[in-house]
Amino acid sequence: MRGMRGLGLLTAAVLGFIGAVVVPSASATAGPENGRIAFMRMDEHDTWQIWTANPDLNAQHQITQFDPEIVENGWPNWSPSSERIAFESAWASPEDAEQVVTEVFTMAADGSDREQVTDMGGTSGAPSWSPTGEWIAFTSDGGDYPAAQGIYVVRPDGTDLHLVIALPNAPRAVWLDAPRFSPDGTKLAYTYFQGGKVTPAPWSWRGETSSLWVVNLDGSLPHQVVAPGHAVGDAAWSPDGRYLILEQMGNHPGTMSNVVRVPSNGGGWVDLTQDAGYRGGRSPQSWVFQASFDPVYSPDGARVLFSHDEYSASSEGCTGLQVMNADGSGRMWVDGACGVEHQVDWGIAPLE
Repeated sequence: MRGMRGLGLLTAAVLGFIGAVVVPSASATAGPENGRIAFMRMDEHDTWQIWTANPDLNAQHQITQFDPEIVENGWPNWSPSSERIAFESAWASPEDAEQVVTEVFTMAADGSDREQVTDMGGTSGAPSWSPTGEWIAFTSDGGDYPAAQGIYVVRPDGTDLHLVIALPNAPRAVWLDAPRFSPDGTKLAYTYFQGGKVTPAPWSWRGETSSLWVVNLDGSLPHQVVAPGHAVGDAAWSPDGRYLILEQMGNHPGTMSNVVRVPSNGGGWVDLTQDAGYRGGRSPQSWVFQASFDPVYSPDGARVLFSHDEYSASSEGCTGLQVMNADGSGRMWVDGACGVEHQVDWGIAPLE
């Protein structure tokens, strides 16, 4: 099921194939000070690990370490106080080495005091803290896919585990993913992946689509915010709760991942990035590839941080972090290191 987890990873697969002062926007509201960020990046063993850094990528620390028994550590999410980080960790099942078990953990901001939260025996991940820190929401197959797949919440100590909403019993239902708490803690936004007929056309992903939904924390009133057909994912709430930013990917390389904004109660969206996707030229030396994904708001709501791919036949290319104002203006690279950072989250931990 990992192939359905995050459209940014599909962007990375395509890459494998084709080889400052920022002014706050009018929509931003005063909020907590912007602190350190957390993100995924591969280590020297080609294993995903978690790092923290200042928003300019200075003062970096790798806070999970290589372990030959662990497949990956990733999807970090700061607690409201930024004293702890929830994340997912994966390892080979002791019963079947071909099967990977993924569970939710928490750790201190420096990587110490690692504690396992879930023990469901299948795939559980993409955790999100509630605004009060009382709950962690996550996606899981409950160790029994598809019967137990859905969005769950649990206390940080692993107690009071319960299902919020189950994967619909529908022919094309595939996975509910990436739950994120609303700023008031009463709702969860999540992505609903649906399968379809696999098409033979090259450069086509019409066999799968996704939609964005919001549900009350008690599981009531699930409603669709973005309809299927747009291939959306990885939504994040604005601090005032008015908007959701997310990645949107089209059905062919000409419309690869872009960051868009939608009202949290539904309605028309705004393209915050206008990337080229894949554009082939008249010769093999003139192609261009651009994509943006995994967006998150700064704690004060003034800025958006996201991962970006930028490659062309005439340059070496880069995958790294970019930042822009909440309205899409003032876009720039965070730095020029091309660190291939994914699944960034922005907290309030003091800057170093």
